[in-house]
Amino acid sequence: MGGRAVIYARFSSDDQRAESITAQVRACRAYAERSGLTVGEIYADEAVSGKGSATAKRKNYQRMLRDAEAGRFDVVLIHKYDRVARSLPEHVSLVARLDKAHVELVAVAQDFGVSNEGKLMRSLMWAMSEYYIDNLADEARKGHRETALKALHNGGVPPFGYNVVDQRYEIDPLEAVYVRRAFEACIARRGYRDLLEDMRAAGIKGKRGRPVTYAAIYEWLHNEKYTGTYLYTIKESKKRTDRRSKPEAIRVENAIPAIIDHHTFEEAQKVMSEKQARGRAAKREYLLSGLVYCSCGAPMHAYTSRRRKGDNVYEYRRFVCSQKCGAPTARMEPVEDAALDFIEHLLSPEARKAVADALVEYEVVQIHTAAKDKARITREIGEREKKIDALMENLSAGALPAPVIERIGAQIGELQAQIDELKGETSTPEPAPVYERAEIDRFFDAVADVRSQPADVQRRLALRLIDRIDVDTKKTSVSISSMLTEVVEKLGCGGRI
Repeated sequence: MGGRAVIYARFSSDDQRAESITAQVRACRAYAERSGLTVGEIYADEAVSGKGSATAKRKNYQRMLRDAEAGRFDVVLIHKYDRVARSLPEHVSLVARLDKAHVELVAVAQDFGVSNEGKLMRSLMWAMSEYYIDNLADEARKGHRETALKALHNGGVPPFGYNVVDQRYEIDPLEAVYVRRAFEACIARRGYRDLLEDMRAAGIKGKRGRPVTYAAIYEWLHNEKYTGTYLYTIKESKKRTDRRSKPEAIRVENAIPAIIDHHTFEEAQKVMSEKQARGRAAKREYLLSGLVYCSCGAPMHAYTSRRRKGDNVYEYRRFVCSQKCGAPTARMEPVEDAALDFIEHLLSPEARKAVADALVEYEVVQIHTAAKDKARITREIGEREKKIDALMENLSAGALPAPVIERIGAQIGELQAQIDELKGETSTPEPAPVYERAEIDRFFDAVADVRSQPADVQRRLALRLIDRIDVDTKKTSVSISSMLTEVVEKLGCGGRI
């Protein structure tokens, strides 16, 4: 391989061991030596979560990305993929940024290689990792559900206006005054400037110790807990409107002390709905946003227009060139159909078999490589031990000048240090086991029949399995490409729909 490399290592709050980073670095150095890479800097973050929301807090991770974009190295070595992220979007974002900087990301304990099968295994592993993380989250939600059914505080920061004592909500008398004033101002259609200024003057801050803002007040006005209704959403929606209305939340009426009555809350909702109706329409989410490109090479934007014909209103969903090159717009439905057909091919029984076969081959290579490494290390340790024995014989041969004894002692010390380092390589963390055939089957079963999947699942599969979609509206053709295109073609699907 060759080239300039750096190492990124991390242990999280549930793995509070500094030696974890040492082991990761040792594994990466061993890989670099085998691959002819020269290791420069080591970036390490200690006791920081791998979840996407915590990424910004990882200072050395962010510094590594800046250095990558500055062209200071060619390869980033990590031990496992979960050392940099635990969510699929974060993996995709990282790889995209590194690719743009012409930097390769290598997980030394999960190095699937650059073959077609390797690419397939890596993509599948990322998708399956997120799938299993979601399943684990479902297990954790069961405990939260039981707590919610008892109307007890389920963790996190309580809403402004409440304190939590023994997991039960109690009204904060001072904060509650400002909550009521916010609702009164909303219903009276007054601004909130006076309220915010009064709170700053009185030194009243939010629950996290920061000044209250307009955004915080809008969240108060949407929070039905102030009416005494306990609400807890087991699985939070990504849509802002759903996060506020909580359509699938556990609801327990009159479970906590009320700060306002239901009538006041409903009046405030009407006022805010009127404001939203007068504002711009909510931004739509489309299946293929960010993946579609015009024949001129520019991205294509998705949009929906409406036309009235008599008493009926019709919607037209289209893609349009962002650079306005003059190419006709493209109807969205045929492009989406082509993309879903493409994904169906990738999830076909033939693909399942190819993945299972690649898995078997990968495990054989892993075992063979591990055996070769162990034999090499054992051989090198033996060679150095023989050198130490020879030096010890020289020392016992008779009286030697002090400088010679000192030099021989230094050589023995250096050889012993090399032996200790080689023995350390034998304790390098084992490569992460790849998924077994039964687990692969469960994943394929879970996402089978992509057309019947919820929109968010279809969107995630499209982002994971499709690199780009080129639309030539003049030739009315759609070409779909993926990092797995070569594998798909080998399966008889092809990259063009």
